[in-house]
Amino acid sequence: MSNLPGDTVLDRAIGPLSRRHFLGLSAGAAAAILLAACGAAAGTPTPSEEAEKQELSMAFVPSRDTTEIQLSGKNIADFLSKETGYKITSTTATSYAAVTQSITSKKTDLAWISPLSYAQARDQNGCYPITASVRNGTKGYKAFIVVKSDSPIQKIEDLKGKKFAFGDPLSASSTLYPKAAMLKAGIKTDADLTSQNISSASSVAIAVYQGQVDAGAFYDDARKNTEVIGKFPDILEKTRIIWTSELIPADPQVVRKDLNKAQVAKLKAAMLKMNTDPQAKQFIKDLFTIDALADASDSDYDTLRDVVKTVDPSILKPATPTATP
Repeated sequence: MSNLPGDTVLDRAIGPLSRRHFLGLSAGAAAAILLAACGAAAGTPTPSEEAEKQELSMAFVPSRDTTEIQLSGKNIADFLSKETGYKITSTTATSYAAVTQSITSKKTDLAWISPLSYAQARDQNGCYPITASVRNGTKGYKAFIVVKSDSPIQKIEDLKGKKFAFGDPLSASSTLYPKAAMLKAGIKTDADLTSQNISSASSVAIAVYQGQVDAGAFYDDARKNTEVIGKFPDILEKTRIIWTSELIPADPQVVRKDLNKAQVAKLKAAMLKMNTDPQAKQFIKDLFTIDALADASDSDYDTLRDVVKTVDPSILKPATPTATP
């Protein structure tokens, strides 16, 4: 699926005219049509999109310590502002769902979200991915379930009756995929566990390390986040992995569906430029351990949608429309 659906400039220019009729026009008439089309391509909005904005809002999900996210987020916003000429500000949401709501209400234009958040947001507000995160050469990542090193828990089946920390309800790595694995192992997460949801993957890792829960789930490898390993340098020795997920589709960077397409093209080009700029590469590495950004499309998330169907199909039901002030 194309991220920027549409025909060629010529197709948009001639509209209801056939190419044969267009070619039969005088040179002056043809040139006028093409000139108008080029003006639209350069930023003039089509009837279904907004005019180009000079100020944009970028949001991040709170998958780790929000102070760390906001520091990296500001650096990324400054880089993108310089590259595009727009004034881009960054915010870190209080929850994954809050980002979706912000996109729906048009308060957020560009967002760095989880793959599950995206699948839900797509149904609710039509946002689409322009790039996705690459780590270790792969457009995707895995989830862990971790216990303390001296825990008697050796496999998923041993979690029955234990205290467990999931992440945000819309986290693929710390909620969706672990729940799917538990259901497959015969564990009913609402009846066989004493569970809680903790938004930050870093906080889940710390909760396991400190013995607040018997086990927890998070992305590979939240234990290495600065705010975790900096405070608990022995966490990798004092905890161990009992389960690793299949490859999860990469966390995407998405834009609102009606954001000006010429503006989206500028944003995407600037995002991809971070792959070759040494400073910018460090910004995204510091943010979510991202090595690079790559092209993304909606179909990348079809396998995740299949997992949702086995765990909780209601997640992907469109929200009831509400009036926007």
